[in-house]
Amino acid sequence: MKEDTILFGNHSSLVGVLTHPAEQGGVTRKMGVLLLNAGIVHRVGPGRIYVKIARELAARGFMVLRFDFSGIGDSKFRHDDLPFHESAVEEAQAAMDLLQAEHGMRRFLLLGGCSGARVSLDTASVDTRVCGAILINFPGPDDDGNPNPDSVMRKDSHYVLNFAIRNGQSWRRFFSGQADYRKLALTLLFEIRRRLSSTSRALPEGAAFRALLESLLARGLHPVFVCSAGDSRLEDLRQLGNKDFKRMCLEGRVDLTVVPRSDHTFSSLFDQARLIDIVREKAEKIERSASKHLPPVVPAIARVASA
Repeated sequence: MKEDTILFGNHSSLVGVLTHPAEQGGVTRKMGVLLLNAGIVHRVGPGRIYVKIARELAARGFMVLRFDFSGIGDSKFRHDDLPFHESAVEEAQAAMDLLQAEHGMRRFLLLGGCSGARVSLDTASVDTRVCGAILINFPGPDDDGNPNPDSVMRKDSHYVLNFAIRNGQSWRRFFSGQADYRKLALTLLFEIRRRLSSTSRALPEGAAFRALLESLLARGLHPVFVCSAGDSRLEDLRQLGNKDFKRMCLEGRVDLTVVPRSDHTFSSLFDQARLIDIVREKAEKIERSASKHLPPVVPAIARVASA
């Protein structure tokens, strides 16, 4: 397997590793794959999962580029005031430009965990070369630095019901008087009210999220959401999408895959193996679908406004 370290973007400031498709006896795909930073973790990904995903997909015939956004890992900082949610999309497009110019790639699958999932979706919304997106533990609105009380309470409730209740040390603190009983009572009351409520309260940011999904679906792109059962972001995603998201999943237009007994970063080798299997299966399915609808070459590529 061949891997090259590359420099690209404005002033060659972005650093990435390009994993080439296996040469012997494999199928060469016409869809490139970009792996986008999960938060501030550099291009190897949490627990080196991006390295493993890149090599597995390359063994299946995909060309895979994993790179660092500006200011992360080995990539240099930007010298402008463009906010991250715009600069990251611009840099993802620069990566596609590179693979298109040097390797003839015209279709792309974007994959990212947490904030990388958000960038993948935002990039797909402005660039028609993106034909698929695998979004791992898609971040809730409070992950953008603007927490709302319900999101905080959902995270507390998720921790109590999925972790603290099974932890012996938590029980020792409870019976020894060291627990925060007021916080615990509020958390349990919130969970009781949530479960007894006949309707799910929509998050304020949900309308824009659902509109974005609808626009991608209208274009023929079917997003794949992969969520850890042990991550509170799964409930955030369901709240964000509300009834419309549930309907999209039931209709098969949106893929929601929940990985049981896994944590946010798929930290165990067993969980990593399960995630790699899911990514491989979804990537091959997306590539087969995209190969039936090869878009024409478009000389001018839409860009995110830099102003």
